[in-house]
Amino acid sequence: MTRLLLRYRRALVLPAALLLAFVLMTLQARSGNSVALFTKQILLTSISPFLRLATKSFDLTATLWNEYVDLRRVRRDNQLLKEEIRQLQTEVGELHETALEHARLSRLLQMSNRVGTETVVAKVIGKDATNWFRTILIDRGADRGIQRHMVVVTTEGLVGRVVDVTPFTARVQLITDPESAVGALIQRSRVIGVAAGSQGGALQIKYLPLMADVAVGDRIITSGMGGIFPKGIPVGKVVRSSRPTNGTLFQLIEAQPHADFSRLEDVMVLKRPPSSNQSWAGEEPPP
Repeated sequence: MTRLLLRYRRALVLPAALLLAFVLMTLQARSGNSVALFTKQILLTSISPFLRLATKSFDLTATLWNEYVDLRRVRRDNQLLKEEIRQLQTEVGELHETALEHARLSRLLQMSNRVGTETVVAKVIGKDATNWFRTILIDRGADRGIQRHMVVVTTEGLVGRVVDVTPFTARVQLITDPESAVGALIQRSRVIGVAAGSQGGALQIKYLPLMADVAVGDRIITSGMGGIFPKGIPVGKVVRSSRPTNGTLFQLIEAQPHADFSRLEDVMVLKRPPSSNQSWAGEEPPP
């Protein structure tokens, strides 16, 4: 028992002192003698530091608890705000994507009105860009009147032609495909050649005579030769021109397509040849 009292003496001092003070105050109230009053004063003087310490400890504990509760509330509110910001950012991204899609479709529809022929707007849903074939798959097919050899364009220029059709999709051969060939016309000098794809993906203008007037930057349009591609569709521009001295009869011309095939999302299929007063991509008809 003595060991227990010694072990927990610090924890028992304050309760014992408070109990003794209570007893003395009770005795004073009953007897009112000076001995009890003197004893009470000594006792209160001795335990007042402990009372102040207890009060400060209680105040500190209450303050820390309130701050902890407030911190938990702030953290919860902060998490809710972060979640709301993420939702708003997602909505802004979706609205931005919708606006971009609307702008693309609007430009295609405006071009369709200028061209003056029946068209079908389609989305690109697949791409094949291997070393042997360069094609895209669109989400419109025979159910919308799509047929083989119909011309496919964007607001920038020529994309290619339909080569395979299923009830709900169609495969389009790009003009950069090695098997593709399009009658081409240098718009400035009126020189006629053939725009063909290559294994490397570049667009080459073939069969231009060595002395033909061709310069870097010249605009290339479809010539209308061959009966598939109507005349006047923008094809690209000359980026490299050379005249070999090894006996070759033709210039080596490399062109950059107007259409960016790496970013194709929406295209337009021409169901019939356009009218003669066409205007492609907001430009004046070629002379």
